[in-house]
Amino acid sequence: MKVTTSSDAVSAPPDLATMRDVARKVLADEDGTALIPAMRGFVNLMAPEVQALIRRAPLGDSSAKVAQVAVDGACLRVTTPPGTGPEGARRHARKVALSVLSLCDHYENLRDPS
Repeated sequence: MKVTTSSDAVSAPPDLATMRDVARKVLADEDGTALIPAMRGFVNLMAPEVQALIRRAPLGDSSAKVAQVAVDGACLRVTTPPGTGPEGARRHARKVALSVLSLCDHYENLRDPS
């Protein structure tokens, strides 16, 4: 019996369009806080994907350096609790949504540098 390891498995590319749509809904909605769990999930999915692309980039690549800053910022945002009150929660949701959009952009840029 053959055991499939993670290196053997072919994973589907992330659904960037859906992630961007949900992030835009958070940014457009007055109360996008209900989508924070989805945004956290997207960051948890995309951060390792972008980091893998960063590791494959040439040493000193400026796009990879900027992408690493975005990954670090996104991970910090999802682990930092939101501020107090409704305004703090809305601000937090918007920041996490912006991180999702940023990670999607960096994923595309590093995957297809042109």
